[in-house]
Amino acid sequence: MNKDYRLSPAAVLLYFQESYARFMGCLHLAAFDLAKEHRMWIITEMSAEMTEADTFWGDDIEVTIWVSEITPLRVYADFQVTNADSGVLIAKGTSCWNLMNGETRKLEDTASVAPYITVLPEMMTESHKKVRFPKDGEMLKVVSHTVNQLDLDFNGHVNNRSYVNIAMLTVPDRFIVAHRTRHFTVHWLHETYLGETLTCTLYGLTDGAYMHKLTRADGTVAAEILSEWEPLASNVDVSAVAKRR
Repeated sequence: MNKDYRLSPAAVLLYFQESYARFMGCLHLAAFDLAKEHRMWIITEMSAEMTEADTFWGDDIEVTIWVSEITPLRVYADFQVTNADSGVLIAKGTSCWNLMNGETRKLEDTASVAPYITVLPEMMTESHKKVRFPKDGEMLKVVSHTVNQLDLDFNGHVNNRSYVNIAMLTVPDRFIVAHRTRHFTVHWLHETYLGETLTCTLYGLTDGAYMHKLTRADGTVAAEILSEWEPLASNVDVSAVAKRR
């Protein structure tokens, strides 16, 4: 949750990734299935649009996931998050996944998994054309973060969601409590490990959006995030949120 008890972008990513894991688990293609063959899933891009629907702590949500396209090297999984009681759409988006050989670190053809996955091209949420991140922008803030144990996943490198949380450290508190994230796109580019320093730089773009660039000490860009925001219609009365339960 965000500070105003609303669903955060990192939470949308969390619920989506958990659903993807469960989905692949049902097909016997989950991480623990592939690990036996020294293979793994890696997510390289994810884009999500948040609607104007208010979603607070304690609400029941439902995540629906499907595959809308498979190419020789990529699996595109789309999703939507809805309020389980009202059916109101909360968020929707798409993502790109690759199969990687854990020993060679090279991408593998999707031919080995494609026969087990039903593809629904008519349900494509967004274009699968790669988002081009801008190279220029006004530098607004720089924050350094040393990777700790809480940032890591079971592979021993920084968790995908941690990059989003670290990036949000650059956004001023006063801005966050008065705005909501309307759309965000994440590119995961390189791995980062325990003890490394990530420098997160926030850039303001000419169209009003923001770019968060996370860079390793050697200058390698580990991840990039584009975020679009809109003002909140009203502040949340925390006591009112509590009474809803």
